[in-house]
Amino acid sequence: MNRLARVLASAAALMLVGCSSVPLTSIPPLARIDARTTDLSMLRVAVQLPDALRPRSGGVKLDVVTKVAGEAETRTSFAMMEMSDARDRAGLPAPPLGSSTYAYRLSPGDAARFEALRASMVEQGKQGKRGSMGLGVAAREFCRANAAPQGSLPVTIYLMTSETKSFVPVVRDFDLLGDPAMAGGLESIQSCGQ
Repeated sequence: MNRLARVLASAAALMLVGCSSVPLTSIPPLARIDARTTDLSMLRVAVQLPDALRPRSGGVKLDVVTKVAGEAETRTSFAMMEMSDARDRAGLPAPPLGSSTYAYRLSPGDAARFEALRASMVEQGKQGKRGSMGLGVAAREFCRANAAPQGSLPVTIYLMTSETKSFVPVVRDFDLLGDPAMAGGLESIQSCGQ
């Protein structure tokens, strides 16, 4: 796969539930990410949500998409662990009034699973099988907080890796209410107390 195709594939993989686009200014730093070699101890995801929504535990995922020549594409999901220390949000812009930012990292167990997946891809490469590996970020599970209803529900997702060295917006201000399919699904979101 040529470099441009990899960049576009990576950008596509980094969309929020496949419904938005990556900011153009984010494509160059995101294109430097190599899922085969990135330092997993530096891998971070941050999600900025309006106060009316909160991510559920385990609701923010890192998806690793692998493709080996002649085989079907596979997707492995890793639940990200929330980080509560303010230092973990260093470098993130302050959320706008009425929004909060949540930061995440891989659990040690999932980091080991990711390493095993990478080792498998490297081994297949040594056997002459061509393959590719891409990262995707998704915030999929929310609950409703006791906040006043809003006219829009903008979501921003950031990614930081050893290659980017800072948080890069993957999706910026995607309005969940602006997509009819997603807006309809929001009606069924349970209260955070349930």
